[in-house]
Amino acid sequence: MTSDIQKLEMHDVYVRHRTELCRYVINKVNVSNDEAQDIVQAAFTRVIEMDFSDIKNARALLYKTSYNIAIDQKRRGSVRQRYVQAVVDADANLVEELSPDRIHDGKRQLGLVVSALWGMPKKRRKLLMMNRLDGMSYAHIARTVGLSETVVRKHVTKALLDCHKALQAQAGQNSK
Repeated sequence: MTSDIQKLEMHDVYVRHRTELCRYVINKVNVSNDEAQDIVQAAFTRVIEMDFSDIKNARALLYKTSYNIAIDQKRRGSVRQRYVQAVVDADANLVEELSPDRIHDGKRQLGLVVSALWGMPKKRRKLLMMNRLDGMSYAHIARTVGLSETVVRKHVTKALLDCHKALQAQAGQNSK
């Protein structure tokens, strides 16, 4: 467990090197100043929770952690962008075929999924979003939230089933 003295020492390292860490992240990963500030803050938060007995160079650890967080964010952004592009490419022909009925049906289905999301436990919804929207792997989510990978996988699976059940229930009502 980290002592309060060690946390204060780490805070001093953070305060002394925050500006240079931000410049490093901006130059190395090509992000905005605001993004760099957020990344460096996240790195500090992650490092402050570590066991300080093994840390020999806190400044170097903050640099490495900041870089890793920035790269993770870039990857997630890239995954999102590729997904969006794939959806756009796959649906390019469908845009012309969108009838008012189809638009209405799509909105209704989206509403059902949104209702299912808000009806599920907060943790389950959060884990699903991290996996499906942020593009995070089960292992990465597990490390981030402090759960086992198996538990994360089960929550995401249950969340997907909840969404599927909501859509199926409505489909069953429409066929009557």
